[in-house]
Amino acid sequence: MRRQLRAGGRRVVRLFAPATVDSLSAVPGLRAQLQQADNQIRELQDRVAGLESEIREAQRLNRRIAEVTDIVQEVLLPAADRDDARLKEVLARYADSF
Repeated sequence: MRRQLRAGGRRVVRLFAPATVDSLSAVPGLRAQLQQADNQIRELQDRVAGLESEIREAQRLNRRIAEVTDIVQEVLLPAADRDDARLKEVLARYADSF
C-alpha cells in the first residue's frame, strides 16, 4: 500500500512540478561540483601562500642588493667626496644584518 501511495505521489509531483523533480535529481552532481570547487579553492590558497613567501624572500634579497650597492658606491667614490663616517655606518649596518 505504501509503495502505491509513493508511486502515486511521485506521479502527481511529476505532473505538477516536473522542474522540481529534475532539480532534485541534479543535487548529487551539484554536490560533486561543489567538492571540486572547494578543492580548487584550497589549492589556490596554498599556491597564494607559497607565492607570498617567495615575494617576501625576493624583497629581502632586493634589500640586500640595495645595501651592497650603497657600500660599493661609497667605496668607489673619489677619496675627496667620500664620507668615511657614513661608509663605516653602512658597513656596520651591513655586517650586523648577517
